[in-house]
Amino acid sequence: MKRKDVCILGLGILFFSITVLSCSRDQLTYENNQPGLSDPKVPLHKKKNNSYVNEDITYSILNVVNDELYMDASCESTDFSQVLSGYLTEILNDPFFDFNLLDYYLELNRKYVTFYRGDNYYGENGEFNHLAKKRIRELTKFWSLDREIYLNGQHTAFLDDREILTDMIESFDRSVRNRMEAYEKADSLLAINAQSSVFPENPYFAFDAFTKPSGLLVIGDGILQSLTETGIDGDIAFSTMLAHEWWHQAQFEYDEEWDFIDQLANPSERTRFSELEADFAASYFLSHKRGATYNWKRIEEYFSLSFNVGDCFVQSNDHHGTPKQRLAAAKFGYKLAASAQKKGFILSPTEVHEAFLKVYELLIL
Repeated sequence: MKRKDVCILGLGILFFSITVLSCSRDQLTYENNQPGLSDPKVPLHKKKNNSYVNEDITYSILNVVNDELYMDASCESTDFSQVLSGYLTEILNDPFFDFNLLDYYLELNRKYVTFYRGDNYYGENGEFNHLAKKRIRELTKFWSLDREIYLNGQHTAFLDDREILTDMIESFDRSVRNRMEAYEKADSLLAINAQSSVFPENPYFAFDAFTKPSGLLVIGDGILQSLTETGIDGDIAFSTMLAHEWWHQAQFEYDEEWDFIDQLANPSERTRFSELEADFAASYFLSHKRGATYNWKRIEEYFSLSFNVGDCFVQSNDHHGTPKQRLAAAKFGYKLAASAQKKGFILSPTEVHEAFLKVYELLIL
């Protein structure tokens, strides 16, 4: 079964944070009265889980608001969900708020970082550039995967740059026939940006963290900022997301050999399994003395991050694990690395996968 796309970390959190807003469909109304936005025609795709693989996500909030049937009433809110709730409240309260504009910007930015190949920087001002090079070098050596893996940074600044925005529109907006029309549409959007304090500065417009079987990894500034706002160190947030995403590349590579996920009953269980395993493997790498060599204090912060990014939509196809499950996965990964500290060897991806299978049932009880 071929794996095409895995979207991680933030997707389940989106559902949870929207519920925290306590908005109904009636409250979340909009009027498409902004210039240049009628029928933007950026193709949107519905997300469908198939083992480790998902199709591209549709970002429409209307698809998930008020879906309490998916919620686990016993699941608890986290600091991270409250931060994201604040971002979404700010967007909803902006005088220029428009669902079409929100979806349009999110889709443009996601498609741009999906297909972009070229120079990159990581963090709003490149503050993670050095760390990115270091971690990529370490992860490459640690897991020894037989594939080229590369990292694209996602930035809200892309949506406020005339040339980049025009590139996006020309490439992905089917209503635009040539570059001159793309410039015209970009200028109309930039005029809105100039009047709004939210579009596109709000971190939610660069909130992606995902991977594809082509070897692409994407980490957005927004998700990094949201984690640091909960008190988590930025370097830990970046390293954790990169290590988590990297493990999904291992899942792609060993797709034909690792068949446990194919036996799970429904998409929500398959997504949860792949995400919790990525938490487990990331923790193993981060705490291993031949990996990121994190000490106990930093691992505790990683545990805090793992707890925060859990979601409560246990029946959703995008469910990534509850806060307690994600925390438990990280702790088991740490214990696996600690048990081998004296020996100093690195388990193969298959050995780590098998170690996770031994503890998986404990994570979901």
